[in-house]
Amino acid sequence: MFEGPGPGDAGAILEKLPGKDCGICGFSTCREFAGMVLEKPEAMGRCIFLGKPEGSPVVEEHERENIPWKDILGREYDFILDRFPNEPGPRETILPFNPANVEKLQIKKGYVLYGRPAWAGCPVTHCGVVMEPPDYFNGLIEWCVVGPLEARERGIHIGHYNPIAYEGLALCANKDLQFGRRYYFLPRYCMLQARHSGVLNMLVKTSEGTRARLEGIMLG
Repeated sequence: MFEGPGPGDAGAILEKLPGKDCGICGFSTCREFAGMVLEKPEAMGRCIFLGKPEGSPVVEEHERENIPWKDILGREYDFILDRFPNEPGPRETILPFNPANVEKLQIKKGYVLYGRPAWAGCPVTHCGVVMEPPDYFNGLIEWCVVGPLEARERGIHIGHYNPIAYEGLALCANKDLQFGRRYYFLPRYCMLQARHSGVLNMLVKTSEGTRARLEGIMLG
């Protein structure tokens, strides 16, 4: 555990901060963050890079040696996006080609839906359970992909859709993950076992692991 600095040690704080100005701590620069730490030394733990050797990944490497780091076509990927505890898979935000249908069908949390992410070119029909109340204004749905059996019993067809974002836990990675960069990742339980890519726009260290969100999703 990192020990907070004593009062007035602004220079010492800046020396220990990474100088990345990543903003994950809630401040735009490390210098601004250091000013707050002078008043509240315990806040130093908000920096996700502290306690890691320089150049090491933010996420853990405990399973690294057991992962081939190649998808079904032999293409390398950078990390696995895992599910949150007690959820069936990573969360995905999707936008149906006709967003008005989300309100028209009165989609609710807990509904089971199925459709195909044609915008990304994926040939596999996906089935998912809605995890949050939908955004009727923008037509957005947040779901977790599950197996196809539930859709056969009570699924609602939403047609083609665009995958907007993925969110989950990055528990192990093949390289250092940095905010704002595009990475190749493999969603846990992906039926196609094909790498995806997205821009990492959230990276937060939590008690469950490193929480990651990616947008600008593409396949391959």
